Amino acid sequence: MNVWKFLLIALAVIALLWFLNPERAIERNEPGLVEIVYLAESGPETSSVEEAMRDFEAQSRAAHQENPEHPIYKIIKGQTASRDPTADPTRFLVSVAGRMPPDLILFDRYAVSEWAARGAFTKLDDFVARELTNPAPDAIRPENFYKSCWDEVVYENPTIGERGIYGIPERVDDRALFYNKDLLKRAGFVDASGEAQPPRNWEELEQMAVKLTEHDVRGRITQLGFAPNFGNAWLYLYSWMNGGQLMSDDRRHCTLNSPVVVQALAWMIRVYDSLGGAQKEFAFEGTAQSGQRSAPPGELDLFVQGKVAMKIDGYWTFPEVLAQYGQNLNYAVTLPPLPASAAGKENNAYSWVSGWCYAIPSTARQKEGAWELLKFMCSQHAREIIGESERLRLQSIGRIYVPTQNANRHINEWAFQKYIASDPAVPIKLRDGVKLLNDLIDISPFRPVTPVGQLLFNEQKRATENAIFNKMSAQEALNQSTAVVQSALDRVLGPPHGVIVPWKYFLIVYFSLLVGAAVGIYFWDTRVPSLEGRMLSRPKLRDATEDVLPANSQGAPARSRYFRPQWTGGWLCASPWIIGFILFTGGPILFAIVVSFCDYDLLNPARFVGLANYRWMFTRDPLFWKVIGNTLFMVIGIPLGMALSLAIALLLNLEVRGVAVWRTFFYLPSIVPAVASSILWIWIFNPRIGLLNNVLSAFGIHGPNWLQDEHTSKIALILMGLWSAGSGMIVWLAGLKGISPSYYEAAALDGANAWQRFRTITLPLLTPYIFFNLIMGLIATLQIFTQSFIMTQGGPIDSTLFYAYHLFNNAFRFLQMGYASALGWFLFLAVFALTLVQLKLSKRWVHYEE
Repeated sequence: MNVWKFLLIALAVIALLWFLNPERAIERNEPGLVEIVYLAESGPETSSVEEAMRDFEAQSRAAHQENPEHPIYKIIKGQTASRDPTADPTRFLVSVAGRMPPDLILFDRYAVSEWAARGAFTKLDDFVARELTNPAPDAIRPENFYKSCWDEVVYENPTIGERGIYGIPERVDDRALFYNKDLLKRAGFVDASGEAQPPRNWEELEQMAVKLTEHDVRGRITQLGFAPNFGNAWLYLYSWMNGGQLMSDDRRHCTLNSPVVVQALAWMIRVYDSLGGAQKEFAFEGTAQSGQRSAPPGELDLFVQGKVAMKIDGYWTFPEVLAQYGQNLNYAVTLPPLPASAAGKENNAYSWVSGWCYAIPSTARQKEGAWELLKFMCSQHAREIIGESERLRLQSIGRIYVPTQNANRHINEWAFQKYIASDPAVPIKLRDGVKLLNDLIDISPFRPVTPVGQLLFNEQKRATENAIFNKMSAQEALNQSTAVVQSALDRVLGPPHGVIVPWKYFLIVYFSLLVGAAVGIYFWDTRVPSLEGRMLSRPKLRDATEDVLPANSQGAPARSRYFRPQWTGGWLCASPWIIGFILFTGGPILFAIVVSFCDYDLLNPARFVGLANYRWMFTRDPLFWKVIGNTLFMVIGIPLGMALSLAIALLLNLEVRGVAVWRTFFYLPSIVPAVASSILWIWIFNPRIGLLNNVLSAFGIHGPNWLQDEHTSKIALILMGLWSAGSGMIVWLAGLKGISPSYYEAAALDGANAWQRFRTITLPLLTPYIFFNLIMGLIATLQIFTQSFIMTQGGPIDSTLFYAYHLFNNAFRFLQMGYASALGWFLFLAVFALTLVQLKLSKRWVHYEE
C-alpha cells in the first residue's frame, strides 16, 4: 500500500466518523428559533420546573405569531452532574473556559462572587436597569427583594472598586432551632404551664445538650441532645451569634482568628467534649441507614426518628422532611439562643441566610434569551405553575406541599398566604415554623462576598474539625486556617504580573518537537550499520543474507529496501495511537509542564511565575505533607493485597472440581465499578448497623467507628481494597501455571515439605510477578482517589485526604491549575524515581527462568 492509498483510506474513515457523529434532532431551520441552554441541579421540583419552562416556550411562540421579530425560545435543560455543584463546579467552569457554557445557570449565591471575580459571570446591571420602571411587584428591582439576598449577589472588586450585579436571587434558606417537645418534657425542661422550654442562651443549651444525650452500655450515643454542627449551623452562625465577623468590612483581611470567633469555637469544643467527644457524635450521625454522617432527607432523618432532641437546621427541613415525614412528631421551632454575654448587643445574629440565584455566564451565546427566561423564572406566574404542580403531586400521595422560600419579598409572602396560611391541612406547628423563618430573613446576615468564599468555607470547616477533635486549640486551628485564606486572598488582590504565556510559540515548539522526533526516528532506523550490515558482519549469516538481499551496482547488498514496504502496514496499524498521542496526550503533557510555572485559572491568561508554585508546595501549603503522609500510609495495603491474592491463587491452582466457578467468584469483585463498591462498603462500615461490626460483636469485639474515626478511616479503605484481590489473583495464577511440575516432584523426592517447596521453588520463580504487582500496586496506590471522594470526602479531619484528591481540589474546585500541574509533576517524578529504584534493586532478587 502506497502513501496515497493510506491517506485516502484515512480521509474516508474520518468522513465516515463525521457522518456517524450523533447529533440532537431539532428543527434548526425553523425561522426565529433560539435555543437557550439552562443548567441546574436536579431536585424534587425538577418536573414542575420543566412544566413552567414549557409555558415559557409556548408564550414565545404566541408572541412570535403576533410579531415575527420576536424569537421562538426552546430550552435545552442540563444537569450539573455533581454531588455538590457549588464546591465542585467543574462542569460549569470547563464549559465557560471552552466557550460552550449554558446560557443560564442556577448557582449558589455565595459562590457567584468568587467566579465573578475571575470573569465567569456576566454583569447584569444593564439588564436590571431595564426593569427599574416596571411597576409589577415581581419585577427585578432591588427594592422587591430581601436586602440580605440582593446584597449577596453584588460584588465589588476590592482593588479597583468596580461594583456589579452578577446574579438574580431566587431561593432562600435561613436557619432556626428545631426541638422535640416530647424529649424536652421527659427530661424536665418545661415552663410554668408545663410546655417544653427551649434553651434561652448558650449556657442553657450546653446543659440541656448533656442531659438530653443518652448512651448505651458501650458508651455509644443513642439519643443526641444537641451538637453544634448537627444540622446546618457551622462556625459561621456561632461567630455571628457572638458578634464576630469572618472578613473585614473592606473584604481585604480574613478575621477568622479574631477573639470573638475563637470564643465561639471554644464553646463548640466544650459542648462536644461534654458529649464524650466529637468522635462519638460523628459516629452517631453515621448510624442513619445511609452510612454517612448526614442522612438524606426523609424518614431516615434522625430528628424525625426521635433520636435528636434539638438541632439548628435550615428552612428546607420543612418541605423536604417535616411536611412529608414529621406529621406525628411533636416538634416546635424557635430562635437559636445567643450567648448570655450577648444580651442587649445589636450586632449579634440569630440566623444566617443562604440560597440560590440565576446567573448568566460571561461566554454565553444567548444572553438576551437567557435574561428573558430569567425574568420569567423569577415571576410570580412561574412560581404559581411550579407550586400548583407540586401541590397536586404531593396531595395525590397524601402529603403536604410547603413552598420554598423566595428571595422576592412579594412572591414569598404570596406563597405563604396561598399554600400555608390558607390551607387547613397544614398543621399549626408547621405554619408557625415557616412564619418564624420567613420573618428572620430580613435580620439575618449572609456569608462574606469574597473571591475566596469556597476556600473560606472549607477552612472554617477544617479549623472546626481540628479543634473539636482536639488536634489543635481553637486559636491554633483558626490561626492556621486564617493564614491559608489570607494567602489566597492576597494572591487575588495582588495578582502576579508575570509575562503572559504566548501559546502560539507553544504550538510552534510542539510541532518542532514532533517533526524532530519523526526525523530522529527515521535516521535512527536507517543509520549505518543497518540491520543488513549487522547481519552481514556475522559469518554464519553472511551467505544466507546475500542470497536474500538484492545487490546494488557495486555488488553490495542494497540498504534497507527489503524492509521499507513493510512500514506502510505498520504505520497504518499504529496510526490511531500515534494520532491520539499527538492530539490528546503529547500536547497536554507539554502544556502541563509549562503551566506548572504559571499562575493559571482557565478563565484568564496564564502568567509566568517561575518556581512560585513549587515554593508554595514545599513551604506554604499546610496540607502538602499531610496528604503525602496519608498516601504513604496506604502503601501498607500493597503487601497485604499481594499476599491475599497469592493465597487465593494457590488455592485456586489446585485441581479440584468446580475450580473455574470459584475463580469467577473471586474475580467478580474486581470488576464491580468503584462507585458501586464504595457505596456498598459505606454500609458495611456503618458503626451500628454495618455488617462488619455486627460480625465482630458476635465474637464479643466492640467494632470501631471505621470511616468516622481518623485512626481507622485509612485502615477501612485498605480493608476495602482487599476485597478486590481477585484482579491480582489472575496474574499469580498465570505465574503458577508457568512453573513446571517437575520441580515440585524432584523436591518431593528429596524430602522437601510443602513450606520448603513454596519457599525454594514457588517464590523464586514468581519473583517476576511479584515485581510486576509491586510496581503496578505502588503506582495505583499513589494515585488513590475514588474511595476517598465517594466515601469520606477526605475526612474526618483530612485523614483520608490523599495526594490525588488534594490535586483535584486545587485544579477543579479552586481552579489553581498552575499549582495543580506542579503537584502532578511532582507525583510523576516521585512515581518515576520509585520505579527506577525498584528496577535497580530487582537485579538482586528477581529471577528469570532461562
